[in-house]
Formats: sequence, structure tokens, C-alpha cells
Amino acid sequence: MNVKVCYLLPVFTLVTLLSGCADKPVEETQDSPLHVQKLDKATLKATGSENQARALPDRIAQLDLYQAPKTLAGLQFDGEISSEHARTLRYRDADGKEQLSLTLSGLPTGWDTMQPQRAVAGYYSELRQRRVDKALSNSANALSIISERLVDLEGNPSAQAQMRWVEPNRPIQNQALLVTLIDDNFIRISNASYRQKTVWLLQQTKRVLAEFKAAQTAP
Repeated sequence: MNVKVCYLLPVFTLVTLLSGCADKPVEETQDSPLHVQKLDKATLKATGSENQARALPDRIAQLDLYQAPKTLAGLQFDGEISSEHARTLRYRDADGKEQLSLTLSGLPTGWDTMQPQRAVAGYYSELRQRRVDKALSNSANALSIISERLVDLEGNPSAQAQMRWVEPNRPIQNQALLVTLIDDNFIRISNASYRQKTVWLLQQTKRVLAEFKAAQTAP
């Protein structure tokens, strides 16, 4: 099946799957539909990394205060990549076939006055747009957005998405993404698998978030 890239609609419009994607709107349940926005990049500073928010924080977040658990969802800690504005913790299973990353970053400049739900939607929108841009950079690649929602996870607004990625000479890769805002810091959990379904991957991101939060409060 030829999966086409799903384009990002203008500010605060509902996302729909366009041009060859399944004709299916963003999943709506008792949770809020995720209104995706494309940020005005002219007012943002680029960090040069596709794994960080493009607007640099005006304060240095105390990200080093977070503990890196030795295991998350049964996966072993495999090191981290740190900068002044972000920390990415990597985890993998014994054979390296299952991997995930957890990224911590502070609020970009000016976002401290936003409602938390809008900040999460905005941050998610940036991450989503980069995946779309990656797909558009090569006509042989394709991205399919299966579902995306803005939900409440234990009192914190959270964006969650299920996706599929296609590239030449490889099987379809299922992906999941979870973004939340806790204590003015974004936590992003991203995973992918050629074996597991997107629903399973999304449940794994929720388990990882719960275990990560529990590790911060452990004595």
C-alpha cells in the first residue's frame, strides 16, 4: 500500500489526512481533538537539531535534576545526549530491536504565558512538522498519521500520536509519540518498531511516562 505524507494545516485547524491518506479525521473521543498549529518560524530561533524545540528557552531549565532510571518499560538505559537546553535519554532491549527515547526540554521563549494545553499542542506541532518535512524531502519516503489526540494524563495535558513510516527497501515502521508538560518542562517519549503495532507502542509510551515520573519521586 502506498502511504502518502499527511500535510500540516494552518494554525489551530483540525488535522485531516490528505492526498492519498485514509480519509479519516483526528480521532475524537471524550478527550479533546488535537488542534495542530504551524508555528511562525520567523519569530523562533533554530537550534540546529531536529530533536529540540526550535525556540530556545529564555531560562536554563534544571534538567540535570531529573533522574535517569536504569530501566523503563523493561528496556535498559543506553546513554544520553545532553545540551544546555535538552536531555535525551535512550533505552533499548537486549537485542537492540526495540528502542525508545525520552527527551526533556524547557519552555521556549514567551511560552510561559501560554495555557498548558496550547503549549503542548504547539510543541507537538513542531515535532510533527519535522516528520512531515523529512517525508517530503524524499519522494520515496512516506508518513501516515493514524491518530492524534490531546488528552489529560494524571492532571497534565498530553499530546499523543500513532504513525507509520515508510522508506525504500524496508518494512513499514510503526511509531508512537507522547508529549506532556510537567513543571514547565516538556517530556517527549518517542518509539518505533517493525514488530509491534502502534496501539502497543502508544501504551508503552504511557508506561514509560508513569515509570519515569515514579523514579523522580522515589527516595
